[in-house]
Amino acid sequence: MYYFITVVKHQSFSQAAKVLHISQPSLSNAIKTLEQEMNAPLIERTTRKLQLTDLGQQFYEQATKLLTQFDRMEKEIKELARGENLDIRLGMIESANYWFAQIMLDYQKHYPNNQLTLIDTLYNQTVRQALLSLNVHAVITNQHIVDKEIKSELLYNEPYVVLMRKDHPFVERQTITLADFIDDALIIGMPEFQTSAQILKAFQEEGVIPHIQYKIERFEMIKVLVEEGLGITILPKHYVAQHLSEGLVTRSIQSEYLNRDVYLCTMKDRTFPKSVLKLFELIKAAHTEKA
Repeated sequence: MYYFITVVKHQSFSQAAKVLHISQPSLSNAIKTLEQEMNAPLIERTTRKLQLTDLGQQFYEQATKLLTQFDRMEKEIKELARGENLDIRLGMIESANYWFAQIMLDYQKHYPNNQLTLIDTLYNQTVRQALLSLNVHAVITNQHIVDKEIKSELLYNEPYVVLMRKDHPFVERQTITLADFIDDALIIGMPEFQTSAQILKAFQEEGVIPHIQYKIERFEMIKVLVEEGLGITILPKHYVAQHLSEGLVTRSIQSEYLNRDVYLCTMKDRTFPKSVLKLFELIKAAHTEKA
């Protein structure tokens, strides 16, 4: 099945043989043996382009599911057998870094032998694929993933705030509207990111065209530019609530469109060891207490 799937994915016997580190004749013989077991052809041999028969297409879809389930079972059993000494991998939005550091301290007290690996997850498809491919145990994201195989649990809702220098004219105001951004240089994240897309949509909904001066990938760099006096920015409140330098301040924004939900996303049917479930418990408990 694995050989067959590899041939289909690469659309070539020769390329698949290289990937599998076997000779092309050996691969061809393996596929022929498979077809003999099925008592029917799986690949059309009358066309230049590799093409599946109807049965071959059905076999490919079912085999892919079976091998995915087998890989998942193998990972789960190995993790359950170890219990500890695990490398727990989490996808993480940048704005969650500060509050999650406290979770890590608490978790270490319970399972000091486990490692935590944090990975940036920025795009909707990246989040989904990371979960489905078992590259991560869970993802903390501001994207509400609607998928029959993924569970999204709401952790918290947070507003966006304006970040500026202490000498900025907006400091005298307790509340700022989006219309105030027309003439001021705005520093924003990359438009393809969920956070930036939501901010831009808020301006659109209120009929305001902001003066965008810089588009920056990382929140940390945005803070540096604000501190240098190159403009002001809009960021999630959790991100700027802590470790703010003395030269920067935040103010509320008066807009019904500028708040967001943050979720903990996991695979619905994945079996986790107790040590992983404990981490999820700490994450959810932290925000239940705040609520």
